[in-house]
Amino acid sequence: MHRDRKRLTLLLSIVFAFAFQASAQQLSEPERNFEELWNTFDAKYSHFGIKNIDWQALYRVYRPRVTSKTTDDELFEVMSSLLGHLNDNHVSLRSRSPSRRFSAGILQDLKEEDFSLDVVREEYLKGQAVPLHEGVFHYGWLTDGIGYFHFDGFEDAQASGAAVDAILQEFRNAKALIVDVRGNGGGEDRVGKAIASRFADQKRLYMTVELRNGPKHDDFAAPVEWFVEPEGPAQFTRPVVLLTHRFSVSAAENFALAMRTLPHVIQVGEVTSGAFADTAGHTLPNGWRFSASFNLFRDRDGVCWEGLGIAPDYRILNTAADVAAKRDRVLEFAMALIASGAGPAPGSRTQKAQR
Repeated sequence: MHRDRKRLTLLLSIVFAFAFQASAQQLSEPERNFEELWNTFDAKYSHFGIKNIDWQALYRVYRPRVTSKTTDDELFEVMSSLLGHLNDNHVSLRSRSPSRRFSAGILQDLKEEDFSLDVVREEYLKGQAVPLHEGVFHYGWLTDGIGYFHFDGFEDAQASGAAVDAILQEFRNAKALIVDVRGNGGGEDRVGKAIASRFADQKRLYMTVELRNGPKHDDFAAPVEWFVEPEGPAQFTRPVVLLTHRFSVSAAENFALAMRTLPHVIQVGEVTSGAFADTAGHTLPNGWRFSASFNLFRDRDGVCWEGLGIAPDYRILNTAADVAAKRDRVLEFAMALIASGAGPAPGSRTQKAQR
């Protein structure tokens, strides 16, 4: 009896498998591509729960819009509309045409008009900006006591650490530093950790990362803790102002999480991008490429800022008109803040106990 039941179960499994395969083969190319996109996100995407997204409901809305007669242009529009609900700057869709590309976050509709490194170099630095690490880093003096450095990416932990060590050696007698990650498109989080370690006064938890690892939307591995702690020949623990804006993306935001745990750091400027997670690339049957976030980043207090971005302590905005007039209001405010001797308020985020 038990053996007959096992045979029946096996037979039904084979029948269902063939039925599913036959059903898949009956799908038209547009339908097959839509199903592949939707199913990949359903199985791998990490932010459904944190963003309260009903992915099944979105399927019921968008699936009927795709038929055997759907053109490529129409299919791209349907997929873009579906992915737009994710509000994720790390989610993108690219067709075979270079001109047809979609990003699911707010940066899709924004232009980086509020910051110019040239304005800083030409109007604010006392001398020539010094480039390091093939131009990733630029640094110089703003006043006799305030140093400045900007970097636009997180690549090569060893080279980046060496660059920051050289910069801090130059600024060893500075009373304060301004660290600028405006226009920083991200890179490797371990590089951000290495850079932040040059400012650490002691070991502090700054974020946790959870990997989506199962079929359910809330299937995640145990959180992995990330700590910032002193590394390198010297640490700068005098006042630091971190400058950010909407185009401070991904690893630049995780770097901000590390810097914000330090009691001598203040963040000034605009909210960051709101795209923290790592992503994986995928290819549809028609050759289109898309990316999907697969893990979940939280700050040391367990808060996830995906889709929101990290708010600065002081929100100061530049405009395109400011840049055209060769003015940087954010940098000016940071310099005035240092001159005033202002620091984090008692009981603020920087005063919380570290682990």
